[in-house]
Amino acid sequence: MKVKKIKINLKSLEDVGKEVTQVMRAVESGESVNPNRHEIVFSDFAALRSFLTPKRLELIRLIRRHAPNSISQLARLAKRDFARVYQDLKVLAEAGIIEIPKGLKGEKAKPGVAEEIRLEIVV
Repeated sequence: MKVKKIKINLKSLEDVGKEVTQVMRAVESGESVNPNRHEIVFSDFAALRSFLTPKRLELIRLIRRHAPNSISQLARLAKRDFARVYQDLKVLAEAGIIEIPKGLKGEKAKPGVAEEIRLEIVV
């Protein structure tokens, strides 16, 4: 897995806007801006809940616990349909939480999960 740690944040749109403004000013002044972490930001708890559903959290736990050799094996462990598991894995992979090796057919790909996933609520 390329990404070792992932931070999931709940931040207001105002706070996100302030951060974007700071980064833009730094870029305009010629400062180098390097992201030091992989971060996923949600503006409210409802959005976070619709992304990290109980079934997706279960897949993350199953990958970590059992290290399945394929998505088919993961689907069997989860007692779910392969297509539904694959859809959930694609969403998690797009966010960087899990990794599905490229170049392999879905059934043969061995999924990996981030080493650490941390939820932070900024108030």
